[in-house]
Amino acid sequence: MHLDFGTGDGAFALRRARCEPSTLVIGIDASAEGLREPSRRAAAKPARGGLTNALFGVLPLERAPGELAGLADALTVLLPWGSLLRAVALPEADGLSRLRGLCKPGAAVQVVFGYGPGDPLAVQALPGLGGEGRATALVQAYARAGFVVTARSIARAAVGELPTTWAKKLAYSDSEREFVAVSGVAGE
Repeated sequence: MHLDFGTGDGAFALRRARCEPSTLVIGIDASAEGLREPSRRAAAKPARGGLTNALFGVLPLERAPGELAGLADALTVLLPWGSLLRAVALPEADGLSRLRGLCKPGAAVQVVFGYGPGDPLAVQALPGLGGEGRATALVQAYARAGFVVTARSIARAAVGELPTTWAKKLAYSDSEREFVAVSGVAGE
């Protein structure tokens, strides 16, 4: 099972389900509004593009892991905002622990986030990954939550290659923004 947490419009979850028909892909978001259309598309008859292996559900980070505790073989958090962005970028111990609670031991984890001078996180003086210390601090915080990861800055072009609607908007905007990729596994 692959959980796409903070799925937004569900574009990534739908694409993943199409590419991996033997994997159940669940797109999770705190807002039900954005999930209506991808849910409708997934529920269509297969002849009309429906996907029997794609589901969508509402679950704010603050209530995770809930019924999904320990079920994910893979977890993605791609370009989140709000409380989910704070959890993965600052990072916040409680939020990271909730995300870890979704995963089986050994689950693949991919987190990509971005922020710039005009973003609310910039007010909190979030430092960039330019220095070795910031990447090390992220890795250590994720480790305390039960993840074994690496962290690195990634180029705007790499973000543009992510198969999400939001990635395209951010990658091709004129806004100054730094992007970070955190990847690895959920620990034992």
